[in-house]
Parts: sequence; C-alpha cells; structure tokens
Amino acid sequence: MRRPLEATVLAAVFAVAYTQSPLYFSNQNQYFVHGLADGGHGHLAADWLANTRDPTPVFSALVTVAYRTLGEWSFQAAYFLLLMAYFVAARILVAAFGTPDTRAFRLAWAAMFTAAHAAILRWLSVKLTGVDYPWYLQAGVAGQYMLGAGLQPSAFGVLLLAALAADAHDRPVTAAALAASACVFHSTYLLPAGLLVAALVLHLWVEGRRRTALTAGGVALLIVLPVIAHTLWKFSPTDAATFAESQRILAHVRIPHHAVVGRWFDWVAALQVAWVVAAYVFIRRENILFSWPLLVAVAVGLTVIQWLTANPTFALMFPWRISVLLVPVATAAACAKLAALQGGRQVSIAAGVLLGFLAFGGLLVTTQRLGYHSNDAENELYAWVRANAKSGDVFLLPVRIPAVGTGRGAVSTSFTPPPRPKPGSNLIPVDLQRFRLHAAAPIYVDFKAVPYADKEVLEWLRRMKKCEAWYDGKWDRDELKAEGVTHVVSPLDRPLAKDFLEEVHRDRAYFVYRVK
Repeated sequence: MRRPLEATVLAAVFAVAYTQSPLYFSNQNQYFVHGLADGGHGHLAADWLANTRDPTPVFSALVTVAYRTLGEWSFQAAYFLLLMAYFVAARILVAAFGTPDTRAFRLAWAAMFTAAHAAILRWLSVKLTGVDYPWYLQAGVAGQYMLGAGLQPSAFGVLLLAALAADAHDRPVTAAALAASACVFHSTYLLPAGLLVAALVLHLWVEGRRRTALTAGGVALLIVLPVIAHTLWKFSPTDAATFAESQRILAHVRIPHHAVVGRWFDWVAALQVAWVVAAYVFIRRENILFSWPLLVAVAVGLTVIQWLTANPTFALMFPWRISVLLVPVATAAACAKLAALQGGRQVSIAAGVLLGFLAFGGLLVTTQRLGYHSNDAENELYAWVRANAKSGDVFLLPVRIPAVGTGRGAVSTSFTPPPRPKPGSNLIPVDLQRFRLHAAAPIYVDFKAVPYADKEVLEWLRRMKKCEAWYDGKWDRDELKAEGVTHVVSPLDRPLAKDFLEEVHRDRAYFVYRVK
C-alpha cells in the first residue's frame, strides 16, 4: 500500500505547487455560463449567451449539479483532483519507459516534473524575464493547453494522458475508452483523440492483434458517437454562406491566436516541436514506439495543409491540438531520463527539499495573490450589481473588438500584471469579462465569451458592432430599449450626459446608468 500512498501524496504536492486561479477567471467566464444559468446563479438564466447553443453540454451539466448540491467550492476541489490525476497518469506513463523502480528515482522524477509546472517558478520567470518560460514545457502550441488556470473543459484532456499511459502498459481497450471520453467533455478533442485511437488500432493490427484492435476502435466509436451526433445536430450549417462567415469570424476575429498558423507559429513553437521530437529518442524502444512518430507526423502534416489552404473550418478543428498531449509527455520523458542518471539517499533528500519548496511556493502564490490577476477596480461594480439587479435587467458594457491583428506567438498571462494589452499585441482585453459570473447578471455582449452556432456567431458580431457604435457616441434610446438594454456601464473618465440615462451608481472606476 505504500506505492499508492506515496503517489497520492506526491500528486497532492504537485497540485498545491501548480496552484489554481480564483473563481471565476479567464475561460471559465465562457464555459461556466450555461451550467450556472441552469443552476440558478443570480439572474444569469436571462443572459443572451446562456440561451445560445451549448458546445459543452456534459461539462455544463456537471457544473449545474455541483453548484446546486455542493456549491462553488466544489469547482476548485474538482480541479485539484484533476491536477492529481494528471500527475499520476504521467507517473504511470514513465513507469513504462524502463525506468528504475527506486525511491530515489520516484522522488527525483516527481520533483523535476513538479518544478516544470510549479507556479512559483513561473512567477519568478515573469519577474526576471517578463515571460512565463516554464509554461512552454506543459502547454501545446497556438496558446492551447491541457491544464490551465482553473477548471474548464480542456482540463479533461487529462484523459488523453491517461489513455497514453494505459496504451504504454498494454491496456489498449482502456486506452481507447479514455481517449474517447475526453471528447465527451470537450468536442475539440475529437481530432487528437481520433489520431490517438487510430494510431493505437493500427499498431494492434500490424502486430496481428486484430480482434483487440476492432474492440478498441469499437469502444471508442460508441463513446464518441453521441458527441458527433450532438455536434452535427446543434451546430450544423444554416446555409453555406452563413456557415462560412461564422467560421471566418471565429478564426480571424475572435481566436486568431489559436487558429491562424501565421499568428501563433514563432521560434518558441518551433522549439516546442523540437522538444517533442527529441523526447522520442528516449522512448523509441517503448510500447508507444508506433504511435508517437505517427502522431507527430500527422499533426505536422495537417498543420501544413491548413496553412496552405487557409481554410477557417479546418483551422477550427485545430490539427495542432495534439501538442497539448505531446509536449507534457515530452517533459515527463525528459524528467525521467534525468532522474534515472543516478540515485541514492542524497538524491531523495534533495528531491524532498525541492518538493517542499515548490509546495510552499504554491501556497505563497495563492495566499499573496502573486498570480491570476484581474482588475480589482471592477469589484465595487460587481458588488453593487449583485445587490441591486432585478429580473429583466440587462447591462451594456464598454467592450469592443481589440486591435490584435499583428501580434505573434502564444504566451501565458497567469502571472503577469493585469493592464489592457497594447494595440498590435497577440492578447485580448480582459476588462469586465468577469461581469456575468461575478455580478450574476445578464449582459448584452462581451468579446471574451462567444457562441459557436453559425447564426449566433453572426448575432454576436452584430452586437459587438452595435456596442462599439453606441460607445463611440451614437446613442439612441429607442435602439437601447429595442435591444433589451436596461442599464449602461461606462468608465469613470467617460461620463455619459444623455437625458434618457439616469445615473444610479458611481464608484472609483465606473458609472452605471439606467435607461429611462
């Protein structure tokens, strides 16, 4: 029983060292909307976005159940468990690499793998260099990742890592089921999971294990069929022109930093690809010999095809998303290679000290708020809205489409200060993105959180342009009322002197006006 206990303790240390953001942060403001609306969070059920088609219904259902039965604290607890599962899956995987089964190796590997993810080292990197360099050891290219700042559908990519670990230990059917299960929580994993299962099935077929290959493929197909059916049913094109325009908007207006190769590919991405290829040198003799080079080759090939065709629909399938699995596996393999060099009591002691430092650093980052910054000046606004919003209220926020057309590369901002991005950067502004969930009140539109059905994407862009026009001075009471807007929020340095706007709140950062 000491091995499972040891693994559990080390996994918990990893989760503490990794840390997580406060609720609600970054992408959580997109993915929690439907679940919290169904769970009865304030007046959120009347929000426009909450009534669009849900791209992650299973995740939303879990959010609803957890919120109603356990409360918001359960979201943090669930992510802590996912962090532990990530560590354990990686440890099970490297055990298949022929590594020493000694305490010195296990502690040394745990210390190095935790260090590659530790919040305190990421924070120090930002303080010293301005860039979160350790992030590139765990994240994929194009600003995509398996783990992030907190609980969201992408975190269930941990199941892909568990699938690779199961495959490495010759559990192909389990591996196929785990890979397919990741798609249940986030359909964007359909392509990487499909590649992983296809490589697994092909490997089994070549080995002559054809019955097992068919069983593994069949199990995976049964699991993903409902996901595919839901996607085709809910997000099928209205017509060719509407669908094409919606795909262009998503790929080139909303998430070009994820979808346009020319925007995200830079020297850091090239080094990440090289890191993945180099890891194969260590694991080339193991059970994943067949799948690893195949996954890399296919992902690179599909990425080149997308770059040449510039097809936005293909871009939104993210052919490069398999990198969110390959990069952390490469890091785990490198840590295993280093940990296997030598062992002994001194190594165990040094590893234990390092783990203690990383865990303490994680607690320091959390308690001293060294990361996951947001604009605290918004808090007074949220508190007032929570206390005063009524059924039927809809708040208009001063948001606009950012000028991010020239930025390149992908960065993590979890440990950077919170000012707005400069024009031409590759980031999007985060002002007031927390409004929906923190104020628990409906808003007209914001840039961060978007729908995915084609007609709803066009409606989102229409609302964004309408919002920009209003804040540029083209105010019209009848338009505001026709669009359902009841309250207008404006920065303190931009008061609105309109006879149909009545000031009902003022704090150190914002006005709130009621539309008469």
